[in-house]
Amino acid sequence: MKARYAVLLLATLTTHAEAGPLLQPGIYQRMPQAAEVDASAPPAAGEVNHDTISAAIPDAAKVRYAFVSRDQVGALNKLVFVTDPAYRYDINSPNRLCPAYAFPDWNERSNVQPFCRTNIGSADREAALAWTDRGFTVRWADQKTLIRTEQGPATRKPTPDEIGACAVGGVCAPESYGSTLHHYQVTHARDGFMLQAPRPYIDVFAATVDTPIYPHAEAGQARGTLAAGRYAGVLSWGPEWISIEEVSAEGSPTPGWIRRDDLAVGEVRVPQQAATDSLRFVLAFSPTDDDQSQLQSIDILDAATGRRQQILRDIDAEPLTPGADVLQLVDANFDGWPDLSVPGYSGGAGPNATRNLFLFDPASQAFGFDPALSGLPQLDIDPATRTLTSSSRGSCCSHASETYRYVDGQLLQVGSWEESLSADGEHLQTTVGTLREGRMVYRTRTRKLPAEWR
Repeated sequence: MKARYAVLLLATLTTHAEAGPLLQPGIYQRMPQAAEVDASAPPAAGEVNHDTISAAIPDAAKVRYAFVSRDQVGALNKLVFVTDPAYRYDINSPNRLCPAYAFPDWNERSNVQPFCRTNIGSADREAALAWTDRGFTVRWADQKTLIRTEQGPATRKPTPDEIGACAVGGVCAPESYGSTLHHYQVTHARDGFMLQAPRPYIDVFAATVDTPIYPHAEAGQARGTLAAGRYAGVLSWGPEWISIEEVSAEGSPTPGWIRRDDLAVGEVRVPQQAATDSLRFVLAFSPTDDDQSQLQSIDILDAATGRRQQILRDIDAEPLTPGADVLQLVDANFDGWPDLSVPGYSGGAGPNATRNLFLFDPASQAFGFDPALSGLPQLDIDPATRTLTSSSRGSCCSHASETYRYVDGQLLQVGSWEESLSADGEHLQTTVGTLREGRMVYRTRTRKLPAEWR
């Protein structure tokens, strides 16, 4: 077992963080420290290094297990050390181990995303991670301490050149002036973990408030609470419930469910003016730091009873100003049923703004997010021609549009237009695309600009 662990540790130490594979999701066990690890850099002349291995995990954390999630689409691991409940992370103290890390590319930490970054900033303060797909090592910068100095006698008298070199440049020949040998203790703080139990964690839930945990995804009595500041592995996200597993200090998982309505702390609900004969809509917003608000959900209610028919969450959009006119009703796919439209992203310029489109499915009587339409900037819906036009601007002198139509229920591009100024500023190039016999055919026209336009 020790030999196997030593091989793993050496492998993880030589795996570059950004180039290596993602860790498999699951529960990882802290392993005994490997005695045979040669991690020293070659000592400088006149130095001898004495290597020791110490723990990287602070004693106060009492960590024996960790768990890891993997977002394959986003190529992201989240790693949580199962710390003692009393442990408090403090980067300026011995408790500098962050309870949770996200990697390989992670540059943010906030109250709702309390995951630290690695290998960035001061190497003395921030942990370094290295990993294979089934194990990882956490370590700190090596600590080098002078423990003693040995002086050796001279074996002959210095030459005139040696006298000058020693007096002027400080380069003193050991044979003439004696030798000095410095002994340093080099401490390598590290801990290794190996996969003990694979689990299909797709994310990590970080509790920002005391969160009730339910035994089933239905109304009833909560079985316990996930305290604020604690973490759980996520098995699945839904608009109303999150399936999670809590990992104990002994490394055993306990399943449970989180009701997302319990997380809507501080949200402001704004009824919308847009409505249908049978449905009403209420948007929930949470305030941000810049006096705007983040759209959190669209609650779809029965107009007669006020009961919830559906709720839409995890809406990808920029912060905005809340109001009763944020949601719009449109017929985006021309099927005669109203669809929902809310703001998305500005794209850095007005002509590149997007909107989030949720299409109504009469079979399920529910709205579903449409990624294709939601990715089209400056979308214009024309019921008269039953076409959709997307416009964009690449720069001051480059504009484009694409035209789409639904054919047999599928969104199909049927035309395009692009116009840009040449590099010399003297010609205007226009390209028009037309759908012919199932494929787009393009024709480009170049014309010289009038002198007064240049």
